[in-house]
Amino acid sequence: MPPCDINFFSQLVSMHPDQMNINSWNTCIVLPFRSKSEDTATKMFSDLHPSLLLFLQRLQCIMFRNRLNDSLVIMRKEILEDGIVKVSCGKDKMSWLVASQKLEAHASRPKVQGTEIAIAFTLEESDNGEYNPRLDQQPVFAFLPLRTYGLKFILQGDFILPSSREEVDKNNPWNEWLLTKFPGLFVSAERSFCALSCFRENPGKAVATYMSFVPLVGEVHGFFSGLPKAIILELRRTSCLLIEGDRSKMVPPCSVLRGWDMQSRNVLPDRLLQEYLGLGFLDKNIVLSDSLARALGIMEYGPETLIKFMTHLCRTENGLKLMGLGWLSSWLNTLYAMLSRSSGQTDLIDSLQNIPFIPLSDGTYSSVDVSTIWLHSDTLSTGFDRVHRLEAFPKLNAKLQIVNPALLSASAVDETSVDNVARMLHRIGVQELSAHEIIKVHILQAISDDRITDRDKDLMIDYLCFIMIHLQSGCPNCCAERKHIIYELQNKAYILTNHGYRRPVETSIHFSREFGNPIDVNELINIAEMRWHEVDISYLKHPANKSLSNGLTKWREFLQEIGVADFVRVIQIEKSVADLCHSVPNHMAWDTDLISPGSTAKDWESSELAHLLFILSTSGDGERCKYLLEVLDMLWDDNFSDKATICYDLKSSDNGRSFKSSFISKICDFQWVVSSMDNELHYPKDLFYDCDAVRSILGASAPYALPKVRLMFMTCEWSPSL
Repeated sequence: MPPCDINFFSQLVSMHPDQMNINSWNTCIVLPFRSKSEDTATKMFSDLHPSLLLFLQRLQCIMFRNRLNDSLVIMRKEILEDGIVKVSCGKDKMSWLVASQKLEAHASRPKVQGTEIAIAFTLEESDNGEYNPRLDQQPVFAFLPLRTYGLKFILQGDFILPSSREEVDKNNPWNEWLLTKFPGLFVSAERSFCALSCFRENPGKAVATYMSFVPLVGEVHGFFSGLPKAIILELRRTSCLLIEGDRSKMVPPCSVLRGWDMQSRNVLPDRLLQEYLGLGFLDKNIVLSDSLARALGIMEYGPETLIKFMTHLCRTENGLKLMGLGWLSSWLNTLYAMLSRSSGQTDLIDSLQNIPFIPLSDGTYSSVDVSTIWLHSDTLSTGFDRVHRLEAFPKLNAKLQIVNPALLSASAVDETSVDNVARMLHRIGVQELSAHEIIKVHILQAISDDRITDRDKDLMIDYLCFIMIHLQSGCPNCCAERKHIIYELQNKAYILTNHGYRRPVETSIHFSREFGNPIDVNELINIAEMRWHEVDISYLKHPANKSLSNGLTKWREFLQEIGVADFVRVIQIEKSVADLCHSVPNHMAWDTDLISPGSTAKDWESSELAHLLFILSTSGDGERCKYLLEVLDMLWDDNFSDKATICYDLKSSDNGRSFKSSFISKICDFQWVVSSMDNELHYPKDLFYDCDAVRSILGASAPYALPKVRLMFMTCEWSPSL
């Protein structure tokens, strides 16, 4: 160009010539426009963007003077130490973080020794001095802007361009080589973000700002469409994220957990999360979009994480036990809340069924795929009496595999938490079982099993004690089915005695002195001669009795219902009247003509008393016989008076006739009563009742029964002839 008067042009551009530094002008380019294109040229210059100054190394300032409207636009570039490039345009300022890398030239351009690539991230400075990302689409530069490709940052490279200078030549090897270098530069640019002074106290925000520029597959098109995938792959194998609470080191995306809250850190302790899953909680200031987090392979906090953690925890010796039931309750509550917000989680439920994390009442842990686990439904009720709590029945709990009630107690912060834990257990496959169902489904069968002699003694005591206590709990089901339960116990259940397990229906079982029996059996019989079965006192020593008011009385009432007695047992047997005629011929006159064919009567018998009378009668032990008479006299009204007679119906009348039962007949058929006249044993009928009325007639010379008994017992049942 011909020589120009630079001062002249400087004055044209400058509004204030005294502000111009002539020495800063090194080049003057004059572009004359034809008059017809003047408006177009003016518009083009008005659209100049401040980013034009980013990669023109020597051009530091652009001044545009519009003489048509007498306006002046000045764009001035300022490069700061931390990599920030600021361009002022009038009163407005724009900022870019520029990261660059020098490269040795590719062989496709042998005359070029080296080149440089750069990435510029558009930032917006806030009032507090921090930088926020501007995520508008940015053009690709080849020193000057070309066009946009869908990128949120500027790419600068010495790209080979076609003559139109509109885009990058996509078939050029040099351009393809340059493209492969940008993923590494993009990843290394993160360090520049973290080095910014505004982010030094909060590197998490620096990482979040940087990550907002990461392109995703499908967002970028044309020659650069493969760049997002390459950048994502580079980031996935790079330590580019921070863990909450530790700003000292970066970790790869596969090592962080996203989407957590404060409750998460209680459920998944930091140390154990790192130890078991190799994860840490993502810094709370690093906010990522869901699509970017998925692309980077970041683990999302959710049910899968909780289940993986539990799996590893259960593989550690005593790991779950050390965490405690309070923690496990929180874990279940959190898991239930997560699964409730999503659907189609059957695979997760299936995996839970194989993990032995369910706490049982015996202190062990199991899974539902091993055997059925029961959740005692009564433990969910706040009104469940303390004496009925399953903690008092450890052997029963172990046998049934019942969920430890303390698990629900540990979650009793609010009713919702308790319900959520129970619902989660149900979803896994834990079956609900009430105390009444425990009795019907399990105990009645187990306590009637013939293999009971091989069972744990404490377990069998648990069974009977559980039934006894529950029958007094006011259970509505028991009110309707009590008779059935008692019938099953009477006819099938085994009771522990001093001679092993016996069924009440098969063996007479008695109360011992510890059970409040007023009779001292040792004064009646010799154990060697007659086996006397007494209820084992272990039932009274069961832990549940400590919280049971009037425990002894309740045990006696319960055991009496199923056939346990203080003294001999008397049972009712249906017999034909014809058989009774032959069995007791000497005790009444039978009018066989009045007896209906096939008539039956319910007779009372006591083989045990008959055996006892035989032993005493044979032994001739007067003292033992005297004690037997005292016992019968003491128990007569409450236990035996209604068993002395039986009735049968006649043809001619609705009124039946009564006669002595087999029970009373046996009492009369043995010589066992001591007389006041000698040392022999006599039949009851041969002795007299010792009272004033009889003595007034017979005096002291009559043989009286010893010891003296009550009038009701003697006169109603024996009635010796005077």
